[in-house]
Order: sequence, then C-alpha cells, then structure tokens
Amino acid sequence: MDRVEKRKTTTILIVDDSELNRVMLAAMLGENYEILEASDGIEALSVIQKYETSIDLVLLDIVMPGMDGFEVLKVMNQKHWIDTIPVIMISAENDTSYMEKAYELGATDYIKRPYESYIIHRRITNTLMLYEKQKRLLNMVEEQIYEKEKNNSMMINILGHIVEFRNGESGPHVHHVQTMTRLLLQCLMNKTNSYNLTDEDVLIISTASALHDIGKIMIDEKILNKPGKLTKEEFEIMKTHSMLGASILKELPTYQKKTLVSVAYEICRWHHERYDGKGYPDGLKGEEIPISAQVVALADVYDALTSERCYKKAFSKEKAMEMILDGQCGAFNPLLLECLKDIEDIIEVSLDIDAQMDVNPSLVTKVTEELLDSRIVEKASYSSWRLEKEQEKRKFFTAGLEEIQFEYDSAIEAVTLSEYGAKLLRLREVIIKPEQGEETFLGSENIKTLTKALHQTTPVNSEIRMKFLANYPEGQRWCQVIAKSLWSREEEPKYIGVLGRIIDIHEKDTIYFDNNKDITKGTKAELKEMVQQLEKVFDSVRLIDVESYEVIPVREKKSVYKSDKCYNIFGKKETCKNCVSRKATVKKDQCSKIEFIGENIYETIAKYIEIEGHPYVLEMIYKMRDEMISDPLGRNDFIEGIKNYNQKFYRDVLTGVYNRRYYDEYAKNMTQMNALALIDGDNFGIINEKYGHAAGNIVIYHIAKMIENCIRCSDVLIRYEGDKFLLLMENISSQMFEMKLKRIAEAINNMVLEEYPHIRFSVTIGGVHGVLPLEEAFKEAYQLMEQGKKEKNHVVMKRP
Repeated sequence: MDRVEKRKTTTILIVDDSELNRVMLAAMLGENYEILEASDGIEALSVIQKYETSIDLVLLDIVMPGMDGFEVLKVMNQKHWIDTIPVIMISAENDTSYMEKAYELGATDYIKRPYESYIIHRRITNTLMLYEKQKRLLNMVEEQIYEKEKNNSMMINILGHIVEFRNGESGPHVHHVQTMTRLLLQCLMNKTNSYNLTDEDVLIISTASALHDIGKIMIDEKILNKPGKLTKEEFEIMKTHSMLGASILKELPTYQKKTLVSVAYEICRWHHERYDGKGYPDGLKGEEIPISAQVVALADVYDALTSERCYKKAFSKEKAMEMILDGQCGAFNPLLLECLKDIEDIIEVSLDIDAQMDVNPSLVTKVTEELLDSRIVEKASYSSWRLEKEQEKRKFFTAGLEEIQFEYDSAIEAVTLSEYGAKLLRLREVIIKPEQGEETFLGSENIKTLTKALHQTTPVNSEIRMKFLANYPEGQRWCQVIAKSLWSREEEPKYIGVLGRIIDIHEKDTIYFDNNKDITKGTKAELKEMVQQLEKVFDSVRLIDVESYEVIPVREKKSVYKSDKCYNIFGKKETCKNCVSRKATVKKDQCSKIEFIGENIYETIAKYIEIEGHPYVLEMIYKMRDEMISDPLGRNDFIEGIKNYNQKFYRDVLTGVYNRRYYDEYAKNMTQMNALALIDGDNFGIINEKYGHAAGNIVIYHIAKMIENCIRCSDVLIRYEGDKFLLLMENISSQMFEMKLKRIAEAINNMVLEEYPHIRFSVTIGGVHGVLPLEEAFKEAYQLMEQGKKEKNHVVMKRP
C-alpha cells in the first residue's frame, strides 16, 4: 500500500475484502483521485489512524471477515474521525435495515451494487463538496467565535478592572474569578449531568463572571476602600451592589434570555446568596440559586481569601480551603465543594496559564463543535439520504400524473426520466449523452430546437414552452414541452441543467403558451371549445377582427354577434375612444376596462389570441349586477372607488412609484415625453444573497426615493422590474437631462442606509434623448445601459 510522498490530489480510501472490487473502484477513480486500499476493517482503521488528516473520503464495504463495515463506523465515531472524514457505504445488501444502520452510524451515503461509473463519480463529488463547505464553515465560525469572545472578554475585563480600580482590589481578580469559574464548571460537568451544562455554557458563564461586581461602580469610594470594618449602615449600602449591577445589565438594550448579558444578570444579582438561604438580596436557597451564581460565589470567595485587600492580608491557599470547607465563609453547594477539592492542585498553574491568554482556544474549539454539530454535521451525514427521501416524495406526489418528467444534468450530460416517463417510452430512467442519437423520442431536429431555446434563456427568464410532434411507442403524437433552465448561484450564474415536463396533448383541445409573449394560440376547434366554457361565466363572448372591428362567428348562439361591429353592443355608432381590444392587439396581451352605459356598468376583458396563425381578440363581457356594486354611499362613491383602485393597480407596493403595468398600458404611448432613461442596480444580487431580501427591499425603496428627489414632479418614474427603474421626462434639454442622470447616479452612489450602513450601492444608467416612439427609446437605452456595465461607466447617454 504505497503512498505518493507529496499529496497532489484528493485521497480516497477503498475498504473491501474483495480484491476485484478494489481494483474496479481504483480503475474508475484513479485518474482523478489518489487511492489508498485496505482489505478489511482492522487494516482500514490502521490506515485512517496513520493518514487521518490526509484522507478525504472512505468507500467502505459492509460485509467483511473479522471486523465488518459497521464496526469500522463505530470506532470512527468513538475517535471522532467521522466528524471530518465522510464515509460512503458500498454494498450488495438490499435490506433497508442495512441502510438505516449505516446512516445511524454516521455514513454520508449508501450505494448499492451493481453500480455505474458515473453514479460513483457523482456521489463522491457531491460528498466531497459538502464536506469541504462544512470544513470551511467550521473554520469560519471558529474564527468568528474566537474573535467575538476575545472582544467580549476584552470589553468585559475592562469594565471589571474599572470596578477593581475603584474597589482597591488586586489587579488579577477578574482573571482569577474567570479561571476558577471555568475550572469548577468543567469539574462539575464531569461529576453530574444534573445542570445540563455544555462547553458553550462554560465559556459564557466564565466570561460573564467578570461583571459580578459591576454594581460597585455606583457605591461610594469611601465605603469601597474603607480599611476597617464597615458599620451596619455602610454594610447595608455595600449589599446593594448586587441589585445595582443587575439593574444596569437589565436596562441594556441587548438584554434577552439565554445571552451573555442574561447570565451576567444572574451572577450580579445572586452571587451573594447562600446555599442555606441566609444570603442576599432575595434569600434564595439551594437550587433556587442559578448554578452560574453558585459557582461564581465560590470562585469569588476563594480569590478574596487568597488575595490582599485594603482591610486584610492574603491567606495561604491551604488556610483558604480550610475556611471554606469549614463553613466560615458561607454555605455552598456540597457538590461544588467537592469540585473545589478536586481542582485544588491545579488552581495556581491554571491561574498562571490563563493570565497569559485572552481566550482559551481549546474551549472555543469545543464550543464551535457543539454549536455546529447538531446543525451541520448531522445534516452532512444525512444529506444524501434526505435527498433520496425528497426524490421518493416527488415520485409519490407525481405518480398519478400522466406526463413525462425529466431532469438534465449538464455536468455529467445525463437525462433522468420519471418512472412514468421511462415506462411509457420503454427507456432507461438514466440516459447518458442523449444528443448522441441513442434516443429518438423528440427527434434530432426537435432536440436541436429545444436546446437552442434553452441556451437563449437567462436566470431571470428561465422557462420555455414549446409544441412538438413526438415519437411515442404507438406512433407520432403532439406534445407540449415545458422546461426550466437551472443556474448556479455564483455572482455570474452558470447554466447547470434543466427541469422539464412533456404533456401529451394530441387528443385534448389544449391551448399552449408562447415563451416570450404568453400569447394564446390554437385551432378553430380549440377556440370553439374555449368559447363554450367561457360562456358559462360571461354574458357575452366574442371573437373580434381588430382591423375591421367585426365580430367573427364562432358558435351559433345569441351571445355571439355575427357580421356586426364590436361597438354596437354598447349602442355606439363608431369605435370606442378607449378601445380595449385595440390595446390588447398592440400589446399582444390582455387588457380590461369598465364601461358605463346609462345606469349600467359593464366590464370588458380583451385577450389577444392567434387562431391558425391569424391575429384576433377574444372579448369577454359581463354586466355588473347590483349586488356587485351595492354601496350605502351610492354610485358616485363606487366610481370614486374605481379610481382609487386604478391608483393602486398602477402603483408599485414597495416604492409607491408607477409599476410595469402602467408603462405597458399607458406610459409607452406618451408622445410628450422626449427623454427616457433605464436605471439598473450593479450589485443588487449580492446584497440580496449577503444581507437577505429584507435588506434588498429597503435598498430598492431608498433608491426610488433618491431618484424622486432628483427629478421634477412632472416626470414619470416607473419600477420596471426588480432593481430596474424607468424614467420618462417631458420637455427637457439634452444637457439638463444628462445633468439629471449624473446627479441620480452620484446620489445613489453616496447613499448610506441607517438600517445597513455597510451596504454600498451603485447604478448604471442608459439615457436616450429625442427618440420616439418610447419603445424604440427603451431598446436603445437598454443597449446603452449594457454598454455602461461593460465599460464601468455609470451614465451612458445618446443624443439625437
């Protein structure tokens, strides 16, 4: 079992009693990984012990002579090797009990024989990536905890030393109390589980102990530093320091349960209570006293006895122990007195060592492991199992759907079909390199069309819908393909695969949707069926030829007007000034309006459609009944309500500026606007990822307000999408327009948010002056904006 002296690649240990199996796995993996081998469990443990820090993954067989795979896992758990070395079990055993036991013992994954090379590679890659992230996170968290505790300790010690300075106590008193507290707590943890203490608790309590006498800041120095015995009145004043300290801490804005401050509160208030109930300020008895306060009380008394004070000389440690154990210094928890005796011989050494350190590094490491063990390590161990469970759920919930579902992984160039899809097409569930012509379901031309469309998608516009004639086993049939491209979460996302559905629509009158415009398309037969269904809801359903404004017959029914003008239904003799069907045609989308005819109110919904390649508008009309508009305030208030509704309808909820709907339906047709600018954030995705969507929303809100502060009341600001804003300006010179855009860019660049002062934000602006229609100006502005992003130029403008 040779090993290259200099480690060049990731190292994998293969443990299997079958030499043939080891050779096969080594052949599969040897090109990408450095391979170690072991023929049984005992040899495997020997290799792990020798190369522990260098082994990145173990492939472990279960059934082996001598020591089997489960026993190997048990030892790896005992020695905590499993925390840093992932184990993938490889076995021919199909009994689920084997799999469950493997996961319970800490295995990361379980692969059944026989297996394919790509499965092994994929599982190994996933596991190594997961553990690498875990290691990085553990290191980061440990560093953060160390720095946090170092800073906490420094600030708390400063406060503690201020008290010492006023009190005339020995300089090291705070450190001594912290060290004694830590030693007593660690000993207590070894003796009993009654207090449910963890290493994190030890770190918090020992750090907070430095504040046990913070209340003495508010005691008169004459009393604090009096060399002789205090009078009864002076002692009563001195006793108030415990409540004063507790009050100081309770009034801190950061005070909350289960924090360092709350533990410090317990210590401040109750470290002068006695186990027999004769202490102060509340007379607590026994276990009524928090363990944090009990331990600090004992540590405080020991250091007070062994240190010199303004009113006494220092006692020897032997004398101090005698006085405490005899009960001369108060009543303490008998278990803590046992702990004090147990640590007696290491107290002085520990005090000297801790005096040279700010934070105990081994304790920080233990705390980090405790914090992350249940949250990360457990997740890492079971992540693959959970993934399989999620896949089982998906199979269960989609089992009744008569559609083909597929997933494409670009990294390994493999398509995974749903169980239904594989059975229907009589194919394997996993197909490697489908584009090589092995599979002919969609056909090569259709696959090229689909692939081209997917390559044109983006992380924002990732979904496509297409209609194909596919090769089903029983013959060719029409199907609808709905696919969504998948992208990585990097700053510059990369295409990583596809999720898709294939639905058989050959015998169904189904309407499908174009990817870009969401345009309803279909045949006359499909239209007839759709109208039949819509007539159950609307008073009138009509197909309109917008060029001639004529109603085109669809069904022989009175509600469908034949050879008639569309506006006749409203008793008009000419086209409506606010023709909703014309708007729908221009937009190639859906529009609606409310029409007042006499005392009646109608709503018309106009939907642009294409029937066998010819454009039409489908109008759906219904009369609003009295019960729909009944209002104790009357009809005028109803109309006013409609106006208010329109205001909300065209306003962005977050920023209060106009929304995309307003631009599409109204603003883009404004001829009086002679300048258009597209304003786009430069690092909004990073802000969302780093600080969360709440921070992103705050940034967008303030950007909108910043832009509004820089423009005129007659200008139109629109939140176009996400962090993109559209600005339309009326009767403005090109010089003034450019100046406004630069002012906006500068204002946003200098913007500081009170909620997130560390966030810095910038925008890139593409501006066009004197170009109409505005849709053309928008296209040019978009190109200028993209140019600005490439050139790192915040404002790029085009003049006529």
